[in-house]
Amino acid sequence: MIAITMACRLLKNPRRLITAEESVSPKVSVVIPVYNSAKYLHECIDSVLAQSFSDWEVVAVDDGSPDESPAILDEYAAKDTRIKVFHKANGGVSAARNDGLDAACGEYVLFVDSDDYLEQDALRLAYEEAMRVNADVVIGDYFAVSANGRRRYHFFSKSFVANDRTMIEKLQQTMLYSGYSPYFSNTCGYLFGAQWTKLFRRSMLVENAVRFPTSISLFEDGVFGLTAFEHAKVISYLSVPFYNYRVLPTSLCHSYKYNNIDLYKRISSEVCSLAEHFEKGPDFYDAYETRFIYYAKKQVGQIFASDMGFWNKYRECKKLLTNEFYVPFLKKIAAKPLVMNERLFGRLVRLKLYLLLSILMQVRRG
Repeated sequence: MIAITMACRLLKNPRRLITAEESVSPKVSVVIPVYNSAKYLHECIDSVLAQSFSDWEVVAVDDGSPDESPAILDEYAAKDTRIKVFHKANGGVSAARNDGLDAACGEYVLFVDSDDYLEQDALRLAYEEAMRVNADVVIGDYFAVSANGRRRYHFFSKSFVANDRTMIEKLQQTMLYSGYSPYFSNTCGYLFGAQWTKLFRRSMLVENAVRFPTSISLFEDGVFGLTAFEHAKVISYLSVPFYNYRVLPTSLCHSYKYNNIDLYKRISSEVCSLAEHFEKGPDFYDAYETRFIYYAKKQVGQIFASDMGFWNKYRECKKLLTNEFYVPFLKKIAAKPLVMNERLFGRLVRLKLYLLLSILMQVRRG
């Protein structure tokens, strides 16, 4: 296994001859970044061990976890040679995923978060579909797992294969905002940007230096996905759940800090840099602008999930929606294909009815 690992690390040189060791490389690498996940880590790795498809490797990257996670990983690695563990100083989830990708040897790669777990047939169904249509990316659905049970989410209303640039660009727009979907599903939501329901051809990622950006801590996987889709020639979507996503209240998505607006500015910079590099057209920028209307609504929701009093929430809400960063996006609300609860938000913001918006948000939050 060490020889395979070292050989795979040399893949950045596309002219290198394939070695005999690589000829026995696994079909799928499951890359798992790990940080303080001891509570859920057994379930995560056991879900890989239980797969109906056995030609896989796990590349687990311990990102400097101070809990029992490193010991748990080492225990699994000692029992199964398909499990490779790397320990490193804490550098964030993007760096850990990049390190895992560097160490991976599989024909395809699936990224799995260490507090989540796979459906039993996930790898088999995804790999068989990749082989059937020669896909660079295979997308599946997921279950959201919370204290209230599991809920099935569909990214699109039907299965399909995208093999032309027009359709793939529509998928990029959908990754930015679901209202641009070619086959709209009202359960698509913002998690289409997450990469844990997507099986990627590893050579496509390596040869095009597709990486997770380390400058942002939100939508970093979306930037990765947008870049990967730019290089993909065939993308298949199966309306089958591959993944179980655990909804945890401690995640960044469920917290509010007004300073987080700086994070959204960095996300904007990353997406605009990508768009400029690939010379994207007006449809891409249209979807990009709509995503930041969604982000404004998201931050308003975080304000009203906080412990502040109502009038402080109202003032923070108005301050946010009149911030010079968001104003250019919000001015274009009328022309955007807003969906679900973004529609009412858009109407109220367009009419500058910030107090009414605040009252409705307060009632909704109880």
